[in-house]
Amino acid sequence: MVLNQKLYVKVAFAIGIGAFVGALIASLYFYLDAKQRWTESAREQIKQLALTVEKTASVALYVQDAELAKEIVEGLEVNDLVAGAMLVSEKGSWVGSKGFDEGSIFILEFDIRHPFFGDEVLGRLQLLPNMALIDERATSGAISQAWVLAIQALAIAVLVSILVNKTLTSPLNMLTGKVEQIRPGTNAILSIPKGHEKDEIGSLVTGINTLISNLNASIAQERELREKTEQLERKFRLIFEKASAGICLVDSNNVLVEVNEAFIQLSGSQSRQSRNTLVEWFEEQTELAAFLIAFRDDPFANHVEMELQLRTVDSDILKWVHCLFSKVQVSEDETEIVLEVMMYDVTERTYRERMIRFEAEHDMLTHLKNRRAGEQILKEMMRRADQSNGLMGLLLVDLDRFKPVNDIYGHEAGDTVLKVVAERLDGLGEDVMVSRWGGDEFVIGVGNVDKDNARLRKLAKTVLSRLARPIIVNDILECDIGASIGIAVYPQHGRTLEEILESADIAMYEVKEHGRGNFRFGHLSSGVA
Repeated sequence: MVLNQKLYVKVAFAIGIGAFVGALIASLYFYLDAKQRWTESAREQIKQLALTVEKTASVALYVQDAELAKEIVEGLEVNDLVAGAMLVSEKGSWVGSKGFDEGSIFILEFDIRHPFFGDEVLGRLQLLPNMALIDERATSGAISQAWVLAIQALAIAVLVSILVNKTLTSPLNMLTGKVEQIRPGTNAILSIPKGHEKDEIGSLVTGINTLISNLNASIAQERELREKTEQLERKFRLIFEKASAGICLVDSNNVLVEVNEAFIQLSGSQSRQSRNTLVEWFEEQTELAAFLIAFRDDPFANHVEMELQLRTVDSDILKWVHCLFSKVQVSEDETEIVLEVMMYDVTERTYRERMIRFEAEHDMLTHLKNRRAGEQILKEMMRRADQSNGLMGLLLVDLDRFKPVNDIYGHEAGDTVLKVVAERLDGLGEDVMVSRWGGDEFVIGVGNVDKDNARLRKLAKTVLSRLARPIIVNDILECDIGASIGIAVYPQHGRTLEEILESADIAMYEVKEHGRGNFRFGHLSSGVA
């Protein structure tokens, strides 16, 4: 399938298809134009033929000489441009050639006047043009033009394929190979390919290097935290007050028995009177209280790590802290257990990791799921559909009139339109995932689809209705976009994500071909009974 081919092959294929369609349209135009020109030329030449035999035909009509009239019409029929001829007197049909068809709509008539009295009309000469010859010559011209256009289209497709492969695909493949060779924690830096220092590939390499640096910093920080945690756990009693981590001891009622200086600095207060229990210091109070009960009751759990949000006293600011919960026996009979909690401020790291994770899973312009994250969610929906023996739906939404906005008003206007579209696709219901697939294409995954597809139809109508409303780009620009939607149902239209995407894509283009602004379901897969 072309959709699974390399990028430069896809581009060449798309250009080839476009050029082929253009060649067909141009050929039709050339055919109609050539036919019109040949028809007009034939009419003019036939008119000259009629003038040539006018005097002879006048005599034949005047003396009513059938033999002479016969020679005239048969002589005219010998000409390639004339399919038949007939001399008609004032009394009606008189003499006609074998090829003359009186019912034809293409008959040309010429008045035959009296040989001595020019004002008097004796009859008419009817000539039938050879339309088959005219069509043949017009078709020949159109085919020649079509071949020229086809060769040009092929040359353009090959040239573009080579350019895309050289300027985009090859550098990306090279970068992919280098990224796969990088080991986590190493200070490997990717070099920018020659000639791409100032373009998007150069920016991509710079971004990858920044990401690698941040990940290495996170890995190093995590390793450092783990090492500190292990050391502090072994020597807690000796270095409690001097520890760099916030440490507190909690009794069986979750009351804070003791805290160190680091905990005071972390919480922002030296007083524990307003919040004397551990759970009151955290945003996740209910979840933490339940965890502490379960942790104490579990005889096999001695150490648990988690990240929580600590609420400071002074400013009521939430800080992310990495907490290590450990059981400490304070009696020989093991009946009394105190929890030791060690805390590290990981607010900056947590926000950075969340941002990296968000950027990895979301489209930065629309904040929708990106294609990679969307594919994972769709596959999970398919897996759940298999487990429940149910159905999963997929809507492929392609904006109808988006390209002119980009071309005429610039990418800033186009970005504004995409943001508005993303906002309108939000809140479509439960178990619905919206992803920006690329460019002006969006994919909507729908779980728990009914067998009569009523939910999918309703959802498609809702999407079309929302996108049909005008979009205000700025104070002076308002545009109408609209969309075409292809719908596929798993597993009716395919057993893999690629198959249902292809089915939806074909259905979407069928909508485009039939006027846009509508939706259509894909065709059933050959593997579905």
